[in-house]
Amino acid sequence: MICDDERDLLELFGLALNIKYNVILVDSGEDCIDKYIDEKNQGNKIHLILLDYRLGGMFGDSVVEYNGTKIILISAYDLDVELVKDLEENKYIAKYIEKPIFINSLIELVADTIS
Repeated sequence: MICDDERDLLELFGLALNIKYNVILVDSGEDCIDKYIDEKNQGNKIHLILLDYRLGGMFGDSVVEYNGTKIILISAYDLDVELVKDLEENKYIAKYIEKPIFINSLIELVADTIS
């Protein structure tokens, strides 16, 4: 699942990863939570979420608390080092990366995180 409120990036990441993975695209934190719950209730497993930190009126760290799957947190902003450390130590996120993101690096990171 990819959650980003920047439509161009959402579609670009989706196109790049859709070659190898089944990808679900959502453009808000609320939709991410709803879709995750919906998929789980249908018996489907989401192996990874690429999650933008700033999602309009919601921050990514609010979304990670509802989850039990691997998350790569993405941000165009410098996040507080202690926040990222806390999210990683408590296993809310698997990785944190900053934009801009090179597609080849993203594909590698997704493969490494899922395996």
